Amino acid sequence: MSHKGQTALLLLSAVGALVGGCGDDEPTGAGVDRAPDPVELSTLPDRARAFALPLDEVEALHGAAADRASEAEATEEGVRWARAAAELARAVAARRSDEEWLGRARAHLVEASRRKALEGACEAAIDLARLEAVDAGDLEAAYAVAYRTARRFADARASHGECLAEARRMTEVLGPHRPGAALLAAIDADPDADDPSASLAADEDELDVAAWAEGRPDIGGARLERVDVYGGQGESDGPVVRVVLGFDRVAVFERGELAREQELPRRLYLDLADTALGDAVPRSVPVGAAGLFRVRAAPFEPGVTRVVFDLTDDARYATFFLTDPYRIVVDFERGAPSGPVATADQGRRVRTVVLDPGHGGNEYGARHAGLTESHLTLDITQRVAAILERRLPEARILMTRHRDEVVSLERRVAFANAVSADAFVSIHLNAADDPVEHGGVATFVLDTTNDRQAIRLAARENGTSTQEVTGLQRILAGLHREDQLAESRALAALVQTGTLAGGRRVLPELPDRGVKSAMFYVLVGARMPAILVEASFLTQPEESRALARAGYRQSLAEGIAEGVVRWARGE
Repeated sequence: MSHKGQTALLLLSAVGALVGGCGDDEPTGAGVDRAPDPVELSTLPDRARAFALPLDEVEALHGAAADRASEAEATEEGVRWARAAAELARAVAARRSDEEWLGRARAHLVEASRRKALEGACEAAIDLARLEAVDAGDLEAAYAVAYRTARRFADARASHGECLAEARRMTEVLGPHRPGAALLAAIDADPDADDPSASLAADEDELDVAAWAEGRPDIGGARLERVDVYGGQGESDGPVVRVVLGFDRVAVFERGELAREQELPRRLYLDLADTALGDAVPRSVPVGAAGLFRVRAAPFEPGVTRVVFDLTDDARYATFFLTDPYRIVVDFERGAPSGPVATADQGRRVRTVVLDPGHGGNEYGARHAGLTESHLTLDITQRVAAILERRLPEARILMTRHRDEVVSLERRVAFANAVSADAFVSIHLNAADDPVEHGGVATFVLDTTNDRQAIRLAARENGTSTQEVTGLQRILAGLHREDQLAESRALAALVQTGTLAGGRRVLPELPDRGVKSAMFYVLVGARMPAILVEASFLTQPEESRALARAGYRQSLAEGIAEGVVRWARGE
């Protein structure tokens, strides 16, 4: 055994038997001379007794246990079988000095510990910490696993109490081997990152067998490459300013605030761990809107870049992040929270409507049968704008893009905020990788959802994985106001009705997919009623053929405009 492994054994003995101390029901049946047929948990040897058995017999027992674990995956029985298979794989790894077998044991324990609601999952995580410390001799990884265990299972169920205490004792003993702040901050940010019960679509993603020990693989070594300001610097100075920090990879940040003192204003700061400042990033960016004086960026201490936002005393802000590429977004607004959005009963004064043609430039969106979503949405949106200019002559009708160009998702709604828009309508076309029998029209508002189809659609429109969409739901659940959501639903209902009626003038059987909720990045941070329309299904053959004709696109545009006009008139 290596010196590191011996050190690990001494450290871990200080907190007692890691598995037995967690109320474990690990099988410790009597030794066997051969693999029983069929294999039962009660007949399997523990790891200590497996050392006395022929190696090929232990391997056969492992194979049988692994099969049973796979058959019962995502159940408490599966957890028990996976832990037993891991014990046997660890025995083979020790006898063979074989990293491949140790990897199998690690994979079993990661799978067993993924679903925190299952009995035995916490104990499986402790088993994994023991593996990292004793078998792999990696005390930092053992600390990270124990730390994540304590964070992940803290609110899962009362029966985890003894196991949680063991995880905390392990972190105390392994304290000298505490990993860097960036990794622990990543665990703090989302301790449930690989828990399928927290992400409805996680079964579609590959299992990262190093997730428990390594955290997010892209953490560390990031570079702040740009600071973009929307809504200040003379660009449609409005009541809201959005600042976007762009990175080349994931950057962990800690947020803090400093009170006004002498000549220094009130300050919000973000400390970016293990992050360098890009050469093109200015040290100071003046803003002068929405309670934000300026943005400053500079190295703060070795490995840490600090971004400071100089604020008025009454400035308010909300911070979140987007992925692929990774961006930290901070929205600023001055003064007391704005009043409720006007409702139909109170009458709506619609002075500005922002229309958003989806995608653009080399971000084509869906493509099918020679048609491109970004081109079609621009055409439909231009038609909607022309109709609204006639029917709402008192309102400004603005568009986020007027040609085939890339406009970032965060910039689209930031533009609407900056011009104090009263409504934001993003126009898209739906699509599917596989043939669909029924297409149709759907309209979405920004809200959390358990609808798998809506989650997948949001992932496609966002350019992310489904797992990231469900993660964003947890982060952004409280950022929008209930009155705004209610008005968004009212607008969505009228636009859905109008678009469907317009489309059915050409396609009488056009399906109604309804008004739904989804976590579309393009709607995040909107201060006004905001919706996203999937005006037709580009990959449905009949609708695709219709979209190729100007008459159908005009009918859809008239329907969308009709919904906006009815909403503006308080119908």
